[in-house]
Amino acid sequence: MQQQTLDNPKRKEPVQWFVLHAYKSEDKAETALKDAGIQYFIPKHYEVRTFQGRKVKKLVPIINSLVFVKDTYPKIDALQKFLPFMRFATIKEEGKSHIMRVPDKQMENFILVAQHYEEDIIFFKPEELELKPGTRVRIIGGPFSGAEGVLQKLKGKRRKRVVVSLQGLMSVASADITPDLLQIIEE
Repeated sequence: MQQQTLDNPKRKEPVQWFVLHAYKSEDKAETALKDAGIQYFIPKHYEVRTFQGRKVKKLVPIINSLVFVKDTYPKIDALQKFLPFMRFATIKEEGKSHIMRVPDKQMENFILVAQHYEEDIIFFKPEELELKPGTRVRIIGGPFSGAEGVLQKLKGKRRKRVVVSLQGLMSVASADITPDLLQIIEE
């Protein structure tokens, strides 16, 4: 994750992915970001919940309050002034807090896999998954085509899956992928 410096006001700010907390207001955040025309992603999955005595399958966020937003720092910072429930997520590195950012390629891979709500995808917190160096692969067909990750054998699953990770936030494992849809990435 990179550190933002705002020392030159004439410098053109880069458009990048930021991690925000929406404090259990993901729906409000989604509406506000959509209205503002800002690109965002909220990882979700289907969950069976009981409403008024009936079981309903509902699309809900994987991690409460987590929203990924892509724009410039000044634009997101200004947006926070109008939406007090949304704040930059921070990470401590070397004793200092830094705003969390996700590199574009990592985010593209993550979205490519995580946006398929109907597929058999598994989400993990960093402490739930011990990623060991595996074979880096690219999926070359099917709904996850273009995603890059590490081929892993997951406990309790018969086949290997492609795991895409966001630095210290979460990992997502694709549905079963047949070997003919995988291309090995040479280092």
